[in-house]
Amino acid sequence: MRAALDVVWETVRDWYNGLVGLATMNFVWFLLGMTVILLPPATAGLYVVTHSLARGKGAHFSDLWLGMQRYAWVSYRWALANAVVAAILVVGIDFYGRTAGAVGVFIQVMFVCAGLLWIAVQFYTWPFLVVQPVAHLRLALKNALFLALANPVYDFVLLGTAALALVLSLLTILPLAVFLTSFVALLGSRAVTERLTKYGKLPDMVV
Repeated sequence: MRAALDVVWETVRDWYNGLVGLATMNFVWFLLGMTVILLPPATAGLYVVTHSLARGKGAHFSDLWLGMQRYAWVSYRWALANAVVAAILVVGIDFYGRTAGAVGVFIQVMFVCAGLLWIAVQFYTWPFLVVQPVAHLRLALKNALFLALANPVYDFVLLGTAALALVLSLLTILPLAVFLTSFVALLGSRAVTERLTKYGKLPDMVV
């Protein structure tokens, strides 16, 4: 719990210190995301920026453009994987929600739990993709899954913070456009950096 709270505090501090740059890059991400087709690489670029910031190297626009180019292909594969999983979860929850009896309710609950786990995995996936020497999506998903399962309290604190940020941002459009994504990306990047440092896996990556 203490480690997770430290990550939250460091994220708030770093985001505040880099307020102008991160808000501007978040807004660029928002504009690019409105095209839909550029949303995945723009997300990748933003995570490259927040990874650099989490490692104490500052936030630079050059990192955003570089990340978009370097991770363009894997970002579309990531987006496709999310679309497929989301479709399966929605269909499963809807189908078993219409099924009478305890079995239907149980399976529906299992689908909901799987969806929550997938969200936790996605929270860590891009930070792992950026820190890995080679951006293998399957490896990043595996590492993100292991991290999510190994640290449930850690996950709860960080995802709760991300959810709170989402609620606050949805109150108006402006915070959503200039705050939410960069904050959540920085939170995830800081979390993965802290966990890998704790486990002695930096600068080398887990395999």
